[in-house]
Amino acid sequence: MKTLDDLLNLLKGVSEIEEDEDVKIENSVGRILSTDIFSEYDFPPYNRAAMDGFAFRYADLDESQTLTVREEILAGHPLKVELKKGECVRIMTGGAVPEPCDTVIEIESCEIDGEKVKIKKPVSQFANIAVKGEDLKKGELALKKGCVLTSNKINLIASLGMRYIKVKRKLRIGILSTGDELVDVDEEIDYGQIRNSSKYSLMAQILGINQDFFDLGISKDDEEEIKSKVKAGMAECDILLITGGSSVGDKDLTLKVLKDLNAQILVSKLAIKPGAPTIIAKFENKWIFGLPGNPVSTYLSFLVSVTPLVEKLTGSDEIGKPVLKGKFGGTFKKRGNRTDFVPCYVKDGIIKEIKYNGSGDFTSLANANAFFIIYPGTEILKEGDTVDYFLID
Repeated sequence: MKTLDDLLNLLKGVSEIEEDEDVKIENSVGRILSTDIFSEYDFPPYNRAAMDGFAFRYADLDESQTLTVREEILAGHPLKVELKKGECVRIMTGGAVPEPCDTVIEIESCEIDGEKVKIKKPVSQFANIAVKGEDLKKGELALKKGCVLTSNKINLIASLGMRYIKVKRKLRIGILSTGDELVDVDEEIDYGQIRNSSKYSLMAQILGINQDFFDLGISKDDEEEIKSKVKAGMAECDILLITGGSSVGDKDLTLKVLKDLNAQILVSKLAIKPGAPTIIAKFENKWIFGLPGNPVSTYLSFLVSVTPLVEKLTGSDEIGKPVLKGKFGGTFKKRGNRTDFVPCYVKDGIIKEIKYNGSGDFTSLANANAFFIIYPGTEILKEGDTVDYFLID
């Protein structure tokens, strides 16, 4: 049985894929940047007014705190002006501050009488000016290779004048569901059957990390049928996920099929709960995961085993869920020596248990917004204990 640390060590040597592609800025959200981006400009590109007000030379202020308005500067309409002592220019937010000026006072702090402006409060030199290059200097690193292009980065990319952005190609992740009891979501179920919910959960998780899925359908618990679909999946995908059949029962055929195909078995079981019967194998340059069939196990196993591989292959460390710390609100007794992940609800940093009936309880997963983590060596959590958790969506 491998620990999570064993798994991470196993993945250390994985090389990222080299293929990338150009996408339009409007299609770039969620994609992974494949190269560093350096700024070709200073930002701001000139000293600009941060507020509507009056720009002047700080040294011109005397005891009267009064200035004479000479010109007006609007955003997008820069002017070169020569100011005499005691003169200022009216300026709008975003306007280019003319060279003689080093300070802007906001309109609300002024008393205006025709061309005369009296400043009613103390003002410091360089106030209300966004200085050229203070946000980003020409030649400075703007965005780092491997970052996920979230919506808050789009302003920067647009300001850099980039219509197309070079990003990693999406990984193609296949899903093969196995089990005589499985039917698809739109089929009627008979006694002893269940709907194949885990497939759609995995599709959502794959789309949630901005990769592509490939549906290989449902295979009966038949060795030859599974083997045929696995071969088809390996031909189509970078990563193949096989749900069900990863445990040790008579109809748990995943491990046998992979061995028959001469796949390299890297992990046959993980020391986690839920999700212990997780198989990780490699065939040539393709990765294969045998995931447990129960929905909570499948969901969690994807997070803790598949996601780290996706990060390695795409060269990003921004895909997985960050581990946070909170205070436990209750008591919890742990059994066994595995790392436990328990669905919970976190609000204001307080971790609360929710009703949870085990790895088949997809209702608990729907009601949770996080998993809290109990590491080996901890037997009980008490009210107020500091606990690790990660949010889910």
